[in-house]
Amino acid sequence: MTNRFIDLNKARTDEQRKVMQDIEQAAECPFCQENLAKYHKKAIIKSGEYWQLTENQWPYEYTDPHLIAISVKHVEMLSDLSQESFAELLILLQWAEQEYKVKAGGVAMRFGDVTKTGASVSHLHAHFIIPAVSKPEGHKIRFKIAN
Repeated sequence: MTNRFIDLNKARTDEQRKVMQDIEQAAECPFCQENLAKYHKKAIIKSGEYWQLTENQWPYEYTDPHLIAISVKHVEMLSDLSQESFAELLILLQWAEQEYKVKAGGVAMRFGDVTKTGASVSHLHAHFIIPAVSKPEGHKIRFKIAN
């Protein structure tokens, strides 16, 4: 069985793999509004008309915080978004930058077929990645794009 909404091969932890197996069995999108609370156990930090900001349930090692902005509407391509949606995403990310007193970090987003992008979930979401103070010198936080 395959689920076009996720790529089980991208699970990075045993806990994540178990949740993704449940998602695959249910054949539903884990980031769509009607399913989000079922699979995503982190609180929504801030919401808008187009995006919801939350902690990543499985953050990359040595990040603090690692947030994700999830599109409220199920979209998979950038071309599916309006200019208003992009504007709101920027406002949310700027809010997070101020709220978390971020000195440096990264924002990344993958779109399209999850079997080709490196993403675990096809539903469009953006990563707000901040290196943790405790990150060992020389350790890289890598955001995978492509398989």
